[in-house]
Amino acid sequence: MRVLFAPDWRAGVPYQTLLAEALGGLGVDVDFLSDYKRVLALSRLVKTRAFDVLHLHWPEAYYPRKKDGLDWWRQARFGSDLALATRRHPLVVTAHNLEPHNRAGEFCGARNARVPFTRAQAVIAHSAPARDVLIGHHRLASEKIHVIPHGDLSPPLGEPLPRAEAARQLGLPDGPVCLMFGTVEPYKGIEEVLAHWQAAQPAATLIVVGNPCDPDYAARLSALAGGLAGVRLHLGWLSDEQLRVWLSAADTVLFNYRQIFTSGAASLARSWGVPILIPRRLNTVDLAEPSPWVQRFETFATDFPSALAAALGTAPSFTAAAEWRAATAWSRVARATAEVYARVLGGPHSNPTPQPCAASPVS
Repeated sequence: MRVLFAPDWRAGVPYQTLLAEALGGLGVDVDFLSDYKRVLALSRLVKTRAFDVLHLHWPEAYYPRKKDGLDWWRQARFGSDLALATRRHPLVVTAHNLEPHNRAGEFCGARNARVPFTRAQAVIAHSAPARDVLIGHHRLASEKIHVIPHGDLSPPLGEPLPRAEAARQLGLPDGPVCLMFGTVEPYKGIEEVLAHWQAAQPAATLIVVGNPCDPDYAARLSALAGGLAGVRLHLGWLSDEQLRVWLSAADTVLFNYRQIFTSGAASLARSWGVPILIPRRLNTVDLAEPSPWVQRFETFATDFPSALAAALGTAPSFTAAAEWRAATAWSRVARATAEVYARVLGGPHSNPTPQPCAASPVS
């Protein structure tokens, strides 16, 4: 079986690399659509590839950027492109996002935003709540959606360092550390977190690490954080080894996305057994709850202080996260994904939709 992943975003996150490697172990040959053309990118590029299934991961890679307004013809171009690209091949779409990060209203409010999901023979969601949102938002049939947990992103990092050693390498002060990591972008709600640290001065050092999406945003955050007690910014690209050290030094990890459908970063923190702070509104992020390593909060003004105290009262434990890592192992994720491919190709299949991770790992 030959599967074509589009777009090729391996340089940004390890998700596609890890999934492709695991699929390869099952005899599924994965290729990547690495090039890009300005007009009808998908349909023009797939002509040069031999494959059985097109697996679309982030459709927004092929959405036109908003310039002078999003005219109807610019919307229709993507729909037509996808239709042409999938005339002879089944389409599988993974719903990583409900709408592109930092691009709300540019495309996804339009009718053609539903095109990848309605045209697909199968849609993969990373949680049961995400499946329910897709059914309501895009009016999809439930049998079309297959719940396969987000795979474990920890393998490239290895195991944690002793916390004291990580803190020493980073030159951190004594006391607990609350970490925010990943690409530094507006949709992650960092400004709100900085405002809370300024007003409430929690008993933990807030450290924001990661590569900013653009220099202007980095400058704005630096101005907001400048002079704040208990706040540090380390803005720049992180290698896997650097991220390993930062996660090893963290007592808790905070995610304050304004909106998110699934979170690879939260999945990684869960794999490492670092206590997570995350808003209750982000209910499509499956973290195998209830768990002392996941603390939900409503707002910074109400219950965040108690959630922070509970997170800091739970020691990070890579060992304790072993069950989560087993439930989200790529061998299991790949097997369930290969079953989806077999289904859309009309071959033998079983139901690839597992129960949530905590109750029943992918089988």
